[in-house]
This record gives sequence, structure tokens and C-alpha cells, in this order.
Amino acid sequence: SFSKNSPPDLWIIDGGATLLKLASDIVDSAGVFIDIIAISKEKIDAKAHRAKGKANDIIHTKNDIFRLKNSDKRLQWTQNLRDEAHRSAIGFHKKTKLKLDKESKLLNIHGISEAKVKKLLNHFGTFEALKTLTLEEINSVLNIKDAIVIKNIYF
Repeated sequence: SFSKNSPPDLWIIDGGATLLKLASDIVDSAGVFIDIIAISKEKIDAKAHRAKGKANDIIHTKNDIFRLKNSDKRLQWTQNLRDEAHRSAIGFHKKTKLKLDKESKLLNIHGISEAKVKKLLNHFGTFEALKTLTLEEINSVLNIKDAIVIKNIYF
């Protein structure tokens, strides 16, 4: 919340006028002042031709729209920020998906029921903690057969 941390000076939204309006409504409801701009692809025949590279980026503000040349340093700066945000978001989602895949892998091991997984998690806390366990530590919670299966397949 902005009561604990001061608001940023500028929000850059990846999207057009609709997302700019939504962001403005959120900021207004919080009772703070933040400059907001949005960057979107120019629509050609109601489609944003991103992959084909034919569309230019457009900068939206609350009161105006700017079509800057691709060589404009202000546009390039905004594009770089947007692209870095995309890279960061994609990296986060890949990392999260990988973690969930590993967790679901444990749930899909034949003979290892959800109850056994819960038993392990209740005892050791997290899936991350389970990765570091020895066979003996797993066996302290589950029988040796299950402990061997989990240690060999998952960890």
C-alpha cells in the first residue's frame, strides 16, 4: 500500500487506452498522484502486427497519443523498459512452472499418495526442504519402500 511505501513517480503500462484507464482508476481510488503512460502497438486492420514488425509503438497518456519515430530515444527507452519487464515476467513464470512441475511430479509417483506427500510436508515444511533430505530422513516419516521410491525418482 502507498501508506507504507511512497508511490512511484511514473507507471508505464504495457497496453493501450483501456489499460491506461484501468491503471488511472486504480491510482485515483488509492488517492495518490502518479503519472501514467501506456505503450501499445499501432493497430492495422484491427490487429497489432507484432510478429511482422509492421506496426509502430504508440505512447498513450491521459490526454494524448504520441506516435514517435522508431529512432526517437524516448520511445526506445520506453520499449527497453517494457521488454525488460517482459523478460522478468517470463523468467518468473518459467521458474514458478518448473517448481510446480517438480511438486506435481512427486504427487504423480505411483504408490505415493497425496496423504503421504502431506505427511512429508507437515514434517519437513516445503518441497524445497524435501530436496535436501537423506533417505534416512525420509524413512523417519514414511516406510523404507516409499522413501527409496521418492529419493530415487524425485530427489
